[in-house]
Amino acid sequence: MNSQIKNALVIALIAGFAVFLFGGWSVTVIGMIAGMGLGYYLGGKTTAKKPIDAIKEALVPALIGAGGLLVMSLLNDLVIANAVGKTPNYINVIIQANLTGIPGMFAFTLLVTSMHALPEKQKMRAQIALLCFIVVTFPFVDRMAELRWSAQIIFALIFTILALGLNIVVGFAGLLNLGFAAFFAIGAYTTGILSSPQHGIFLNFWLVIWIAAAMAGLWGLILGAPTLPVRGDYLAIVTLGFGEIVPVIFKNLIKVTIQEPLSCWVIPSFVKLFGGETAIKCITLLKDVDLTAGEKGMNPIGRPSLPFVGEFQSDNLVPWYFLVITIIVLSVFLIRRLRDSRIGRAWMAIREDELAASQMGIDPVRTKLLAFIMGAVFAGFAGAFYASYIRAIFPSVFDFSVSIIILCMVILGGLGNINGVIVGGMVIMMADRLFLPALKDFLAGLLKNTILPALSNTPTLQAAVEQNANPILYRFLLFGLTLVIMMAVKPEGLIPNAQRKAELRSDDEIAADLASERA
Repeated sequence: MNSQIKNALVIALIAGFAVFLFGGWSVTVIGMIAGMGLGYYLGGKTTAKKPIDAIKEALVPALIGAGGLLVMSLLNDLVIANAVGKTPNYINVIIQANLTGIPGMFAFTLLVTSMHALPEKQKMRAQIALLCFIVVTFPFVDRMAELRWSAQIIFALIFTILALGLNIVVGFAGLLNLGFAAFFAIGAYTTGILSSPQHGIFLNFWLVIWIAAAMAGLWGLILGAPTLPVRGDYLAIVTLGFGEIVPVIFKNLIKVTIQEPLSCWVIPSFVKLFGGETAIKCITLLKDVDLTAGEKGMNPIGRPSLPFVGEFQSDNLVPWYFLVITIIVLSVFLIRRLRDSRIGRAWMAIREDELAASQMGIDPVRTKLLAFIMGAVFAGFAGAFYASYIRAIFPSVFDFSVSIIILCMVILGGLGNINGVIVGGMVIMMADRLFLPALKDFLAGLLKNTILPALSNTPTLQAAVEQNANPILYRFLLFGLTLVIMMAVKPEGLIPNAQRKAELRSDDEIAADLASERA
């Protein structure tokens, strides 16, 4: 019980710090999220066979966790908001927000804990139902609470699709790809070219997204074919080069000329070889066409539309949110079917031992190519959605850092585990797109109202503190530090694949984990 209370307080402190950063109605959403986290922890420790018994066991930690969050929320409203220069909330907002967030944490803690006492099938159904409820209601809760998190959640979900695609290549097939952002760019630029007024082509988004996925898959085949003999570090170098080349190509496709080769090159060259001249006129298909607008980027790009919704707009994120959720659900369904199919088992065999797999009748050429193609297809889906959502694309967006962030998502979540990749993707992107900007604003307000005035006698130190107290500057340092810690503490990832976990941990460590879980 002491460890449960301790962890309840830790979760309450973390949730309270998040309330410090976001303020306002954020305690409503953060309380529910903290309740689910505490519930999953307590559910993993419970030995109850009935939900009511599990609820009784979790009552005290749930009360302590909710009470701790209430204290932190009131501290934010009464002290912290003034310290960082925020306008204090009105008393009615404080009361209403806490009357929803604190009971929400308590209720979700008990609800999630009770699920762990259900039979396995019922537990799975209950968890899926809870997840569906949260996913469906989130954009409406976000709108009512005026948190404005939906835009950042949509970005996180786009990159989660990319992580799911990379997981096929790296997690299932064991092929290290450091240029995955190239397929993201191909999907985005295909969408831009086929639906931008710049070229007078206005194809429907629902057609373009499939063309973009197919084009990305084609380039996955083109990349995969010459890299088949290459393994390990050399494969990483080749894919890194491909990832660096593609954005440069898109940046320079501003004067594209395409000539028909037979009439322009082959026949004239053959005739000149024998000292003659030809009267055949060269056929020029394109001449000095600005295909990608270079550094200026392509803008605007066509957007999807539905009969009862109309064209999707930037000021209404709900249709975008449900569209990206639909793409993720479709992606997870297809990837699960691929994983459990013969080709999925072939990928895993290639990952474990390519020589042994080939001796057992698996065609390594076909298997690797399919991994590259399928991973690229999902990147194409993400690129098409991204281009339409942003309505503008620039080559600088698809640099090497994007490939590294996507790889970090896969490693953090757990190589080869679909659920783990989704969790890893959401954790990294929410930290990057939501937490760090909020922390930046919090520190800026804290410095402006407390620390910087105290340093007025030393202008040099004051300027240095003001310029460097920006956590966004250190985002890659934080990502790298997170990966280093993960490799030391939990190298298999947050939600590891069972086989991967067995490979990376010794028998003593696995036995110790099992003993702690029973305790």
